[in-house]
Amino acid sequence: QREPTVARLERSKIRTHDVAEMEATRAGKLDPEDEEKHAQAILARLQQLQDERKSIVAKITELDGEHTEHNLVISTLEGLPGDRRCFRMIGDVLVERNNAEVLAAVIGNRDNLKKIMEEMANVLKNKELELLDHVKTNNIRRTSDLPAKAQQAQAPAPMSAGVLV
Repeated sequence: QREPTVARLERSKIRTHDVAEMEATRAGKLDPEDEEKHAQAILARLQQLQDERKSIVAKITELDGEHTEHNLVISTLEGLPGDRRCFRMIGDVLVERNNAEVLAAVIGNRDNLKKIMEEMANVLKNKELELLDHVKTNNIRRTSDLPAKAQQAQAPAPMSAGVLV
């Protein structure tokens, strides 16, 4: 009765080995349906944490690109006189200002981006710690983490092509 749960976990390339649950199942304390629901909940939480981590990394990457663009604009504007006309897009409106005003605003935005990136890096660190804690708590291992012999045992036997030379 334990086979469907193991087969499902192998398909998702994640295995759980919780000794207490295995002993409880053998002793009849957990029925296979409850065990499968528990395994599904663990995997769903793992997937949720991984998705949240990916979205945080994507946001940090996006902010880093904007930070680089702001640095490029700042380096361009620093070489120009402060009273020169300058246009800045605010939302969907193009506004005429002088170079000094725009430069100050862009530097402020760049500094805010840097602060946000640092905060997001802390959030990412906390999310990774939470993910690692979930993995350790539930004893989750990827099939790539298994020893090579165990992976070979799971892999189907290679078929011979039967080619004669």
